[in-house]
Amino acid sequence: MNSPDNILVFSIKDGNILIDSKKSANVKNFIADLNGVDLDTINKIKDKFITFDRNVSNKNGSFVVVCQFSFNDKLTIVPTLQEAYDYIEMEEIERQLNI
Repeated sequence: MNSPDNILVFSIKDGNILIDSKKSANVKNFIADLNGVDLDTINKIKDKFITFDRNVSNKNGSFVVVCQFSFNDKLTIVPTLQEAYDYIEMEEIERQLNI
């Protein structure tokens, strides 16, 4: 699935963070794909995600986590990558309309 130029998708596989390095400097929206990551690992990094989310939000961006289970009420967590794209698209529309 190709993502728009303003969205960067990263995933965690086998303890490594995988990032699409072909993205431009226009990236302001981020998707963390945590499918296949165990709850123990997520609990170790969730505070960093909360801080990251706050920083992205302060710069008028979006941060969405793709995960099969909800692990924090402060983060936007959706079950599929397509839903993450849709969520970001809706937030972009809201920003354009100043909602």
